[in-house]
Amino acid sequence: MSQGGDVDRIIGDALMVTFNKRGDQPDHARRAAAAGLALQAATAAVSNAHPDWPRFRVGINSGPVRVSLLGTAGGRTHTIIGDTVNTASRIEGRAPAGGVAIGPVTKALLPDAATTPLGQLELKGKNHLIEAHLLHAVEPR
Repeated sequence: MSQGGDVDRIIGDALMVTFNKRGDQPDHARRAAAAGLALQAATAAVSNAHPDWPRFRVGINSGPVRVSLLGTAGGRTHTIIGDTVNTASRIEGRAPAGGVAIGPVTKALLPDAATTPLGQLELKGKNHLIEAHLLHAVEPR
């Protein structure tokens, strides 16, 4: 990935990409946001030529995670786990098709990003509402 993300795993039709897993990307939120927008732009270009091409959602969340080796001796994988990961998945599920939704910590890390509020979201597994935003551009327009 041109923004320095690592494809962590493929889950059904979902792709989980991580940034800053090794702690070497202080600008991880900007990188993830730029990657999400680039992915949506590429998909939009394909769908212009192929109207039946499916659109998808992107969800980005920032915060602490655990980097772990999961699985058995026959099939171990190096991955990230934790509430931040689960919340990113839930945010993705609430993004509009063709859109990139970001969580509140990511929004705080991108103060100049062009966004519109998606509102206070009630997400499975959370006992409080999460403020999410639809990302339009990493830099202000």
